[in-house]
Amino acid sequence: MNNIESVILGWVVTAVMYGTIFSYAALGETINEKAGHLNLGVPGIMYLSAIVSFLSVFQLEKIGIAPILCVLVSLLSAFLTGALLGLVYALFCVTFRCNQNVTGLAISSFGVGFGKFLSALSFQGGAKLPLTSALYKTGIAGLNAVPYVGPWLFNYGFLTYLVLLLLILATIFFRRTRPGLNLKAVGESPATADAAGINVTRYRYVATLTGCGLCGVAGLSYVMDFSNGTWSTNNNIEALGWLAVALVIFTSWKPKHLIWGAPLFGFLFWAYTYLPSLFKMPAITGLTELLQMIPYVVTILILIVNSLRKKKENQPPESLGLAYFREDR
Repeated sequence: MNNIESVILGWVVTAVMYGTIFSYAALGETINEKAGHLNLGVPGIMYLSAIVSFLSVFQLEKIGIAPILCVLVSLLSAFLTGALLGLVYALFCVTFRCNQNVTGLAISSFGVGFGKFLSALSFQGGAKLPLTSALYKTGIAGLNAVPYVGPWLFNYGFLTYLVLLLLILATIFFRRTRPGLNLKAVGESPATADAAGINVTRYRYVATLTGCGLCGVAGLSYVMDFSNGTWSTNNNIEALGWLAVALVIFTSWKPKHLIWGAPLFGFLFWAYTYLPSLFKMPAITGLTELLQMIPYVVTILILIVNSLRKKKENQPPESLGLAYFREDR
């Protein structure tokens, strides 16, 4: 493998790993928004879930608990932490009908702030879970060694293939099942859904808890897969949460588009690292910052195009961001 192929392979592998993180977070946010909730708490949910799941197995690995058990505990704790924050969000936005933007930003600030407090309190300089992380990063045995295609397709951890399955199932759920169609109806017109006998409150609670739980798994994926099980106080997990929210817009609220959209975002995100080395670009002041803007610029362009085309299927749910007052029905 020559140098150019090595750089491209490294770029693709990194893009897919980041795409996995984006997929979990964006799928969770898509489920929230399909129910009519614009949840801006994704960054905080990712960060707090990551540190809680890390702490949940830190001592277990040190005392020699089987790594497979550590994987299960970390995965469950990440999902439950995200779901717990989702419960708080649903309590304020569904039951008390608070402003969704304010609630989401408050959860984001709390999650990041409390997560960094726990991190600084628990570790001095950083910590690592090598055994647990190794299981998260293990590719498909045998297939990852297949010449040509193995390193490109089968060299990722199980979370990558799991989220691919979840995206397919989510697409079927929203298009082919009654609960999925009911959830879409709740997001489009909760008053109409309520009149049709659909329990709006129940659907919004379940969607919020499930979506936020998936956002929690996204934070776990960053630590265990991309960071090789290493935790440090300067982790920028929360920054990916904002990109995940943008990715939902980029993929027009369709889980099937995340299959290619999330790796593309990962590809664009790391352009600032791989493009200069690939094309041997000279060191130019501000070039790195300019290349880091690419995912955001692409999202803005897609938003403009969708707005100009005015196709219903490319627009957000009509009740997105709006509290439902049954008395006004």
